[in-house]
Amino acid sequence: MNPATGRPVWYLLTIHWLSLAGTALVTTAVISWLFVLPLHIRGHASNPYVGIVVFLILPVLFFAGLALIPIGIYFGKHRVQANLENSFDRKAALRRVGWFLGLTTILNVIIGTQFTYRAMTYMGTPQFCGQACHSMSPEFAAYANSPHFRVECVECHVAPGAAGWVASKTAGIRQLFATVANTYPRPIPSALESNSLVPASETCENCHWPEKFGSVRLRLITNYAEDEQNTRTQTVLLMLVGGSKFAGIHGKHFGPGVHIRFVAADAKRQTIPWVEYQNTTTGASQTFL
Repeated sequence: MNPATGRPVWYLLTIHWLSLAGTALVTTAVISWLFVLPLHIRGHASNPYVGIVVFLILPVLFFAGLALIPIGIYFGKHRVQANLENSFDRKAALRRVGWFLGLTTILNVIIGTQFTYRAMTYMGTPQFCGQACHSMSPEFAAYANSPHFRVECVECHVAPGAAGWVASKTAGIRQLFATVANTYPRPIPSALESNSLVPASETCENCHWPEKFGSVRLRLITNYAEDEQNTRTQTVLLMLVGGSKFAGIHGKHFGPGVHIRFVAADAKRQTIPWVEYQNTTTGASQTFL
């Protein structure tokens, strides 16, 4: 019996080495997904590298396989036409293929959406940011003992919305290639210098309301020198947190309707030749040169 007519679905999946490879990738990803389904339901892995395999590599294999199958069928279409018999029952074969495509589409949508959702969610977790994606052990240890421990990294370091997410991942891919090729700048520029700092109005001010009076904070900072006695020094700071109700300069640069624009003459923004102040509430506008 001609396999093109007897088993049309299997024949299409194995007609070309690309479709066969795609079938193998999809099958491997689905079977692996069934084994790690408890992790997917929980949405968290105790080991960051297990999380990379489960939440990132498996989805790549799954979607790569789905892409290879139709490509392989396209390249093998001439072989399909050559093996068709004159007595080929087109309706029966199309019915089988239709049922197969319908069932697999439903299954692929279920698994694919699960893969996509978990991958996007995992890439926003502190575990991925601090233990898998970046080499930042000291910073991650400080974060674990900071007042912001319950705030995820992406809530402050990634701009909200789809545009911020795409910009963040694009920058991450660029930095990954720079790290692999050892072409990243030294010293590494700050976020302000590289123009990648997310405005505080889009992140910090979601929790910290600048219009509310914050009172004065007293901070005592203790440091130890790198000498034999580890000499201790203490710095006392009286932090004027402020708020828009303050008079003078401390309440001029933020508050309802206040917009500040400036132009920097250098990348580090140490030379500011032009500053513009606008207050849409009062209508006041002033330019400083």
